[in-house]
Amino acid sequence: MSGREINQLPLVKMEHVYQPMWNVTNMSLFGYEALLRFPDGFFEGNIETCFERAREAGILYELDTKSILGAAGSFPLHQLNEERLFINIYPSTLLHPGFEAFIDQFLLSFPHAYGKIVFELSETKFEDDIWEIKELKERVKHLKEKGFLIALDDIGKGAAELQKMIEFTPDYIKLDRYFAKELADSEEKQEMIALFIQYSKGKMGVILEGIEQGLDLEQAKRLHVPVAQGYLLGKPQKITNQRFIRDFSA
Repeated sequence: MSGREINQLPLVKMEHVYQPMWNVTNMSLFGYEALLRFPDGFFEGNIETCFERAREAGILYELDTKSILGAAGSFPLHQLNEERLFINIYPSTLLHPGFEAFIDQFLLSFPHAYGKIVFELSETKFEDDIWEIKELKERVKHLKEKGFLIALDDIGKGAAELQKMIEFTPDYIKLDRYFAKELADSEEKQEMIALFIQYSKGKMGVILEGIEQGLDLEQAKRLHVPVAQGYLLGKPQKITNQRFIRDFSA
């Protein structure tokens, strides 16, 4: 990528789309995940590349917090009742010296956010070592004390994710989309999902990502998967009106 693009990172135009999650038992709306997009085609729309370039330029924290503000600011938080809004965040952002002040200001700016925002800790190979830093657990605990919830992504991809699930006691775990693909035809995947659900009962919520086929959704129901997300259940979409949540759930 060009130096010009890197220098423009702090000014890049962002927008967010929102993908629904559903309570599988009764197919009621559970919440949304905010997903970042670049409407001007910045970095050819590659979100991951953009954030890694920001890391190289030393402005990852600035870009990450800008995205967090955009995700909350573009969403009608006042419409949420029991639903939750999931917002992605890098572990390194939690450890930044300015993060605690950022969170205090965030709550002042978005008074309806209390108890409704789930920070989904983003996975990247560049931050593997950060998970071992003791202060990260303290920052996660601090976020919970402030009324935020925590989710871990890509659970099931490896032993490291299982260790994080045990040590960070998240409110939600999101099972990797690998488990949803052809779930109906795989007894092994069904058994693993059943184990995750059994372990998590009473401890944390389980969300299965990547549901794209009706047969896999039906199998998820038979396994008593609590929450599901995927293109079959709703594609990411922009908010075009102030009754977004009610209109969607209708």
